[in-house]
Parts: sequence; C-alpha cells; structure tokens
Amino acid sequence: MIKKLFGFKSRNVLSNITLDNIQNKMNEMGFNKEFVDEIMIILENRFNKYGKEEFQEWFDGLNYRLPEEFNNEKVAIKIYEKHSLLIEEQVKKLEQETKLSWEIQTEDLKNSNEKVQKVQLVIRHRLSDISLDLLN
Repeated sequence: MIKKLFGFKSRNVLSNITLDNIQNKMNEMGFNKEFVDEIMIILENRFNKYGKEEFQEWFDGLNYRLPEEFNNEKVAIKIYEKHSLLIEEQVKKLEQETKLSWEIQTEDLKNSNEKVQKVQLVIRHRLSDISLDLLN
C-alpha cells in the first residue's frame, strides 16, 4: 500500500523484468553470446543475492545509472579487452543516437581510463534501454 502511495511501479509491470527477458533483449540488440554471458553472470549474481522483487525494482531504477558491479576498473578493462569491437561499435551508435560525443556522455563517470568509460557508457545505456523497453 505504501509503495502505491509513493508512485512505485506495480508488481504486475515489473514482472516483465526477468533474467530471460533481459538476455533476450541483449540478443536482439546484436550482442554476441560471450558478451551477453558476461553481463548475465553479474546480473544473475545480483538476482540470487537480493531475490526477484528487489532485483526487479533495482533494474527498473537504473535510469541511466551504472550498476555498481561495473565500477570495478579491472572488470571493465577485461570486458573491453575481450569485446573491444562490440564496445566501439556501440559507442559509435550511442554517439549517433544521442548526438553527443562519448566524452560528453561519460563526463559523470569517475574513471579516467577511456576503455573503462566506454564499457561503462555502453552497459549503463543499454541496460537502461532494456529496462525501459521491458516496461512498455
């Protein structure tokens, strides 16, 4: 009852946020299997740690914020090194979609490493896109 008073989304709407649906959306976006698997492992760990309802609320609330798990520089560099072509392709797409350079889009990110910033930009933007898509 309290959640409804404060404008939280109903359980019914959040029910579309499932690990399978997230994975399917990443596949639809053209991400390769290895990249999807790496992201899904991190999301599955969060799901298992916090449970379904808390995971759904967290995913819904991303709103172009970076999931904490990707603040780790070593994790981001590893992702970039394994998937640099995909990351660079996505950065170019985001620049075209937003009409903003990736440097402007990452001004709020604390890391100064370009590889880390690009990975963080792609992950936060695309996961937020998926969240919005699943809720519509």
